Amino acid sequence: MTATKKFIIDFDSTFTKVEALDILGEISLKDDPLKVEKLQSIKDITDQGMEGKITFRESLVQRVEILNANKDQISELIAALMKKVSDSFQRNKEFLLENRNDIYIISNGFKDFVAPIVTSFGIKPENVFANEFVYDESGKITGFNKDNPLSQNNGKPDTIKKLNLTGDIYVIGDGYTDYEIKASGVANKFYAFTENIHRPSVSSKADHIAPSLDEILYVNKMNKKFSYPKSRINVLLLENVHPIGVELMKAEGYNVEVISSALSEDELAEKIKKYLYLASDLRLRSPKKF
Repeated sequence: MTATKKFIIDFDSTFTKVEALDILGEISLKDDPLKVEKLQSIKDITDQGMEGKITFRESLVQRVEILNANKDQISELIAALMKKVSDSFQRNKEFLLENRNDIYIISNGFKDFVAPIVTSFGIKPENVFANEFVYDESGKITGFNKDNPLSQNNGKPDTIKKLNLTGDIYVIGDGYTDYEIKASGVANKFYAFTENIHRPSVSSKADHIAPSLDEILYVNKMNKKFSYPKSRINVLLLENVHPIGVELMKAEGYNVEVISSALSEDELAEKIKKYLYLASDLRLRSPKKF
């Protein structure tokens, strides 16, 4: 990475496959008789905030209140999140380590669990910015530091402004608060990261839709490990392909479509025009069509 490029990376549903507070809810509410209803509420509130339907501060206050979590459960959360790092970030760990000086994690999540995950991938601790839980004497989470800019609306742009970064600034994220960075004028490009979740209301505002980190490195001519991003390779799997095979292809980053029903040869001939790879146990009666 040249010194003129800085990358601002989101954490939830970007660096990791999941929303961390959803996972914390699974842990903190496991014995709650209203667990199912409360977890759905947390998810709904998260989605509303990510899509810009409610303010981020409203989203944060409501979710922390429902969680009823404590400090001891954060360790359990960290262990769970270590297994949920996005596939393309795992594939590009070497890149993250080599370019750690120019990569910043700016998250509306909480440093209590964000920092342990990203620093294990080489991100510098001083380049990690996130909210902070407030605990009482017993270790119960009672709220969050309301003076932290990231707990406030437009917190991400304000945090970046204070860093006084030079050169081109590229934002990678899945949510509306990531788009706000570009909209505020403090970033040159916004990449809507869709590897884990695709929010049309966010991607419609992006400069580029990125189905993986591989894609971002490719378009910026910064990829060393892969000559071509697998997310640009379309794979069509037909009839009786084992689910494990499907998951392995997806985990490798390929753009996979599965069709379990039978297609006529004419339908198949039309369908495979955009695909590089085809896997099937189908016997073709007119192979010249393909």
